Amino acid sequence: MPDRRYEIEVGNLELIEACWGVPMAAQAVDHVRQRLAQWGFRAEQGDRPQRFRITDDLCSQALPGCDPLGDLAYRLTAEPIVPTGGPPDTVLHAVVTWQSEDPPRYRNPRDIQRDYGAAWIAQYRQDMALVADAFRCAREGQMAPHWQPVCDYRDPTRILYHEGLVRFGEAGAALYPGILFPALERTGMASTFDRIMVGHVLDALRSDRRATLAVNVSANSAHRKGWWRGILAELAAQPDLASRLVVEITETEPIVHIEEAVAFAQALRATGATLALDDFGAGYTSIRQLMVLVPALVKIDGLFVQRATDEGDGGDGLRHLIGLVRALGGIVVIEGVETQAMADLAYASGATWQQGYLHGRPSPVRCRPKPKSSLASIMARQRKFTST
Repeated sequence: MPDRRYEIEVGNLELIEACWGVPMAAQAVDHVRQRLAQWGFRAEQGDRPQRFRITDDLCSQALPGCDPLGDLAYRLTAEPIVPTGGPPDTVLHAVVTWQSEDPPRYRNPRDIQRDYGAAWIAQYRQDMALVADAFRCAREGQMAPHWQPVCDYRDPTRILYHEGLVRFGEAGAALYPGILFPALERTGMASTFDRIMVGHVLDALRSDRRATLAVNVSANSAHRKGWWRGILAELAAQPDLASRLVVEITETEPIVHIEEAVAFAQALRATGATLALDDFGAGYTSIRQLMVLVPALVKIDGLFVQRATDEGDGGDGLRHLIGLVRALGGIVVIEGVETQAMADLAYASGATWQQGYLHGRPSPVRCRPKPKSSLASIMARQRKFTST
């Protein structure tokens, strides 16, 4: 009899039922059942309507290093469901999880009701509309990374790497990152969206062997399971590809399972890729997490340099924050550098590497860095730090 790792579940069925009614929830379950059959999986209904037990021997079907259920859950989550008989233009997504893993962090009705009160149903409907639009743009080729450089203050033509920031075409003009990413977190679809962006960045690395690029992922994607298995296996098999990849973890949501995040960080470093913590000081990152994850790069949120510049305090607080990160072994990048005054203050406070509009706006075309990259020296310093 198959064990629990062969069970998958529609994790947001309670939310769909509460927001759109029982018939639409039933259609979501039917959609998953039909897709499993179309893809050739034999599945039994579980002890709950939203749960399915896969009876195939998936291990014999898997590629080396892949988790077939992890990829299956990603594919099912990314697919749109267009219900019949519901409000016009309604598109839903079933957040599919696999029972061997802890499910992505998504809010249930009680969580959203606590945060939004009587408006919680409207909030979830709005979130679902936003993420459905984003996934539609991805399917239609209306989504792509725009690249922003991380530069050396002393010589801005010396580029550490380019970060891939998602941008949408005209069909997704209203999808600003500031409203989309919280919606992805609240619906439990951030990790599925991250998978798409990781694919874009890896494609760019394969097509340009001189590029060093970064992809930004949610804290919910800091794991070795599911879709990451195949990617980690590919990186381990292709050291040149791995050495040019930076994975930035953004903690707009807390890291729920720190042990798994630590294991992910170790696995990523083992491939030769670089780990970074993004938006440090503004999210849920703690000093303890900084110490146990041991990132090679720590990106300090631009709020700190902006405040220090506006208040004219000489950057004492910023200097202490940078000193703390450097003492723990991380290489500091200051984000949000928009003016020369901000750049000067950040450098005077100890931050050589900077990112922001002053040094370059996100663009579909990347600047050409100088031939000699400094990322290798940073990795050498990081290996020395982690070995002590």
